[in-house]
Amino acid sequence: MKYDVEAVLFDMGGVLLESADMWDAAGFAKSFPDGIPDDLPIDWFLALSKALIAAFEALPQPRHALDTRPIIADWLRQLGHGATKEEVDRLYAILARWEVRPLYEHVPATILTLRQMGYRLGLVSNTLMVSDAHRTLFKEAGIFDAFDVLVFSAEFGMNKPDTSIFTCALDAMNVAPNRAWYVGDKPHRDVCGARRVGMTSVLVDGPHLNHLGDGDDHWPELMIPDISALPGLLEMMQRIS
Repeated sequence: MKYDVEAVLFDMGGVLLESADMWDAAGFAKSFPDGIPDDLPIDWFLALSKALIAAFEALPQPRHALDTRPIIADWLRQLGHGATKEEVDRLYAILARWEVRPLYEHVPATILTLRQMGYRLGLVSNTLMVSDAHRTLFKEAGIFDAFDVLVFSAEFGMNKPDTSIFTCALDAMNVAPNRAWYVGDKPHRDVCGARRVGMTSVLVDGPHLNHLGDGDDHWPELMIPDISALPGLLEMMQRIS
């Protein structure tokens, strides 16, 4: 395990904010507390959302970014709407908000504390849609400038656990893998990807622990209940070293 830590990189869903993996009616209210800014039927919207997730999950590994616009266009035609570029882009922008959930309460203070402790911070996250919605969320929370780099898979073109997306972030930060921790909640995406590139993997407790048995590289080097444990853990590791 590497105690000489220069940088801490994070997953987003399940670590900094609630995961939007399940696009269902319960999650709908969290992303759209004021309702959909459109006249589209909610049942149709939810069905389209699930179709997008299904199309993503059907991609062969390693998964490239998915262009969801053709799927959106097909669903608009099924509803009898025009599938012009303007209409598809408008609905795409609405759908992009689905991935945005409020930050966990402890996240802003923890991120700022880590930065004040001298650690460089980055983010590597699998996302379905290209938008600035998450950057806006971080800016509103006062933590955007705490990050050296934000790498979203929909923009980068590849999804975790492909090592190239981790390497992209590390190269941008000019940080060696053995001096970086990666904090995620999914053994099958975060832990194995980080370990394969040479980073120390830190697993946040959550609903994906059933994947720990998927392979030897799915076991993390460290486990924490949530990221608020990181400042104390890093201090302890520095004393040990």
